[in-house]
Amino acid sequence: MAEYLSVSTLTRYLKRKFTADPYLKTVYVTGEVSNFRLRSGHQYFSLKDTGAVLNATMFRHAFAQVPFQLEAGMRVNAIGHIDLYAPNGSYSLIIEQLTPDGVGALYQAYEQLKDRLSAEGVFGELQRPLPKFPKRIAVITSASGAVIRDILTTVQRRYPIAEVVLYPAIVQGPGAVPSLLQQLEQVELANDADLLIIGRGGGSIEDLWAFNDEQVARQLLTLPMPVISSVGHETDTTIIDFVADHRAATPTAAAELATPVLLSDVWLSIQKQQDQLVRQLQQQILMYDARLRHVQQSYVLQQPDRLYEGVSQRVDLAVQRLGQQITRVVDQAQQQLDHIIPRLEPAQLQLYREKQQQFVTTAAQLNLVSPLAMLGRGYSVVTKDNVIMTQASQLTVGDQISIRLSVGTVSATITEGNGK
Repeated sequence: MAEYLSVSTLTRYLKRKFTADPYLKTVYVTGEVSNFRLRSGHQYFSLKDTGAVLNATMFRHAFAQVPFQLEAGMRVNAIGHIDLYAPNGSYSLIIEQLTPDGVGALYQAYEQLKDRLSAEGVFGELQRPLPKFPKRIAVITSASGAVIRDILTTVQRRYPIAEVVLYPAIVQGPGAVPSLLQQLEQVELANDADLLIIGRGGGSIEDLWAFNDEQVARQLLTLPMPVISSVGHETDTTIIDFVADHRAATPTAAAELATPVLLSDVWLSIQKQQDQLVRQLQQQILMYDARLRHVQQSYVLQQPDRLYEGVSQRVDLAVQRLGQQITRVVDQAQQQLDHIIPRLEPAQLQLYREKQQQFVTTAAQLNLVSPLAMLGRGYSVVTKDNVIMTQASQLTVGDQISIRLSVGTVSATITEGNGK
């Protein structure tokens, strides 16, 4: 009797078939994009030809590496693997890499990227001048191509004291972009070159496609030194040609752009500048010598006393004006004194009389309340042991007392008293 399988069991079996089949682990498919709508996350669309339709999926990280704008109807080359989605039992191509199919599609992708980067202002970011006398020139290109030989020959002929450092890279094919990115990172980390030349020889648009990669273009923007791009022939133009600080038509032209004119010409230029500097110094010496002679012949140095004539005259005038001012102040003070003295004596006499009369009046007022005046009117002062007695109760029979009269003092003994 036949054994029935569950849908899940059969689906899992089929999924293992897809994933275990060595021919389906990596597949290369060419087709026309269908049912494509741009989403913010993973992308789901179809690839079709005249005979079939294949579901396709690109996850976000893979789609972010696509160097062109995907559109419905575009023919593309896809690299990926086949997988089965269990919930709905459908299989699809999981695309890992996507490139346009055909030269026309490559040009379309190139124009799309160029327009987008131009709109962002990327092409105008690098406008750095080249160093006039570079000590070290970094070169990113193939180690075995004619580019590095042309650059070395030209630098040796024109400016042999410059050091050329090669950063060998793959410049064509699937591994070109990762290789270029790696070497650009190495140049940036070293940061010991005065400028960078990046490029390769001529070829088709497919051969030059790595130099149209957006990642490579944006990596150039981070380099601390100016960049010369030399990719392909003079008629070939890549994205990095627009991004770089300078573009050269050929590797030889790039080396000529990176180095000064022939060393002999540099020496002649230095000699000319030296001669010009000597002439300028001679002219300055003559000018300063003329100024020195003119100063030496001036009356100040010939007759230095004349330098102080004006100052001496001003000092004399100031002393004269100061003496006149002092005399005038003294005269005014004497006049004021002569005017005050006649008025001062009567005023002093009048003040003396007023004070004398005031004294007499005050003395008379004091005399009215003086104890001596009271004694003169018949009163006396009794003291016992030098203490004034004011009440009879303070004394007892037998006490010795002293009596102060208006004139003189007598002693007495108490023989009888009434304390009341």
